[in-house]
Amino acid sequence: MRALLFCLALLLPLAAQAQSNDTSNPIIARMAALVDAYNAQDLNAIAAIYAPEAVLLPPGEASIQGRDAIVQHYANAIQSGASDVQFMTFDITGFDTNAVEIGETIVQVGGQRVVTRYMHLWEVIDGQIFLTRDMYHVLAVQ
Repeated sequence: MRALLFCLALLLPLAAQAQSNDTSNPIIARMAALVDAYNAQDLNAIAAIYAPEAVLLPPGEASIQGRDAIVQHYANAIQSGASDVQFMTFDITGFDTNAVEIGETIVQVGGQRVVTRYMHLWEVIDGQIFLTRDMYHVLAVQ
């Protein structure tokens, strides 16, 4: 676990300097895994990214609490036609056992392109990095 924390401490300040999706950064690698799981419609892989007590804060809705409820939110989005998610991380600020990531996503929903900005809180729990807080808002629908 100390090795993971040491890696986070080294990598996170570097990622904050530039817009990048360099998956050698463990936070960006986890975000890439989430996007890959979403695009593959793999709900089990999505669940593996979130901590059991994670909270999702979608725009205009009540908070969604817990991994199972968050996965159901993704299942509903996928069933509604959301697909082809892309992301770009803009900033990562790391602390001892957690990191805050800010970025944007683009997702196709039907014939529309939806651009969102997100803020994630990632935490090291039992030696693994989990998404514990996920908040986003819509910037544009094109």
